[in-house]
Amino acid sequence: MSATWRNPILFVWEGTLGEGVICGFWESQIISDARCDLGSKRVFGGAILLVVSGLIVAGERNARAWFPASDGPSEKTLSAKAPVIVVGFVGGFVRHDNTVHSPVQLAARIRDEYRSGVQVEVFENRRREQAHQEILKLLDADHDGKLSEQEKRGAQIIIYGMSWGGSETVALARELGAQKIPVLLTIQVDSVAKMGEHDAVIPADVGENANFYKADGLLHGQTEIRAADAASTRIVGNFRLEYGAKKKNLKCENYPWYDRVFTKYHTEIECDPAVWSQVESLIRGKLPVAGISRTSR
Repeated sequence: MSATWRNPILFVWEGTLGEGVICGFWESQIISDARCDLGSKRVFGGAILLVVSGLIVAGERNARAWFPASDGPSEKTLSAKAPVIVVGFVGGFVRHDNTVHSPVQLAARIRDEYRSGVQVEVFENRRREQAHQEILKLLDADHDGKLSEQEKRGAQIIIYGMSWGGSETVALARELGAQKIPVLLTIQVDSVAKMGEHDAVIPADVGENANFYKADGLLHGQTEIRAADAASTRIVGNFRLEYGAKKKNLKCENYPWYDRVFTKYHTEIECDPAVWSQVESLIRGKLPVAGISRTSR
């Protein structure tokens, strides 16, 4: 079941942060041993009730603020609307079609549900320019080889990535911003910056960003993502997960042995179904409400 962003969100902590933490975006999803940083503020022990509503409109409002209103779409644009575009980046040297990995599995689930209206693609993190060109092609609704201002304003783009893929997520959003193309949502999971890239600051063309990370092990992601312009971008949260002794201990049996040995905790956050369930719900919150299911035919 996808998240219902129109409803209030309930966060409850009982005692110290640890087992039983409800850390997420809806009431029924529990991630044990999670600590949540909302923006730059961390909430500690005690019983805390936080009710948040109306989040579904934030991304749309930011997109409208970033780009001036037009006089209305042309007949050509009305007759050929670009799909919602979901782009995922895998980490390390993983292939884009390796179904062992959670980013690929997530794309497959969404792609299987929508026959039309949503375009889902996964890329190796070294293929950012290929992803960029594919987005421009999909936005060119009238197929004239160039993007009009209306086509840019109509963009509905979601980008997510794991590890180096998280770094490419921000880099791609920054490239799109340079072309005045808005991005609805970016999500980073244990984001590791590539040389020459800066994955900790989200560009102003992005409506919302969420960051999932863990601090265990030698290889770990950015602990605090911030907005270049807080008026344009809402940081949903910097969500910390803990693994290892007395914490979550996932086996990730289908992953290569060298990943499970040398980057143990980095691998565990990638194979953690609770993390990817929340990533998926964030994404689905931006997709059309009435998707056409393959299984309903």
